[in-house]
Amino acid sequence: MPALTILIRIFLAALFGGLIGLEREVHGCAAGLRTHILVSIGSALFMITSLGVGADHVNSSIVDPSRIAAGVVTGIGFLGAGAIIRYGSSIRGLTTAASIWAVSAIGLSVGTGMYAASSITTVVALSILILSRWEERMELKRHGKKLHIVVNSDASMNSDDIEKIIEAYGGRIKNITTKKDEVLDEKVFKLDLILSRLYHKDIIAEVSSLPDIISVEWK
Repeated sequence: MPALTILIRIFLAALFGGLIGLEREVHGCAAGLRTHILVSIGSALFMITSLGVGADHVNSSIVDPSRIAAGVVTGIGFLGAGAIIRYGSSIRGLTTAASIWAVSAIGLSVGTGMYAASSITTVVALSILILSRWEERMELKRHGKKLHIVVNSDASMNSDDIEKIIEAYGGRIKNITTKKDEVLDEKVFKLDLILSRLYHKDIIAEVSSLPDIISVEWK
């Protein structure tokens, strides 16, 4: 394979993987720009190598170049699994794991020279990720609530204890920030979440029962 063709394929793999990785990076996901680029160019190189091996052993019945690509599909699952994290009763990172898997497929497609297929897949994948973020923002705007929890600064309680209570009532936490007030010797948890109005009082009662809680209120 000419060096220029290899350069074009690796560059396109880096570009397509980078576009999806950038979207993940902007939203603070575990696997971001660098990870997606490396997965994409690595997959492309595996496919280029596979094609090269097949060309060198075109008359051999022993060598099966498709095994390299098949190995990529299997191996990428382990990398994707590293992005999946369990928080209480919820699972996070599935979308990032799926994006890594998709980027691997895009890299393989670029590596074999299927530029149209890889380009269309990149556009569709990006559209899905962007639209899903837009839908989340709209849902947060319609049903989003803010919960402020003040605890003693030396409290052993962490955000995991609060998350378990929220998730038990079917709530979805979108963001948690923690701020320490040195003057008042307090620590404030600020939660952005989506929750049914039915459970507002129940959550306040249950969170208030945790040790070292000073105050709990909806904003």
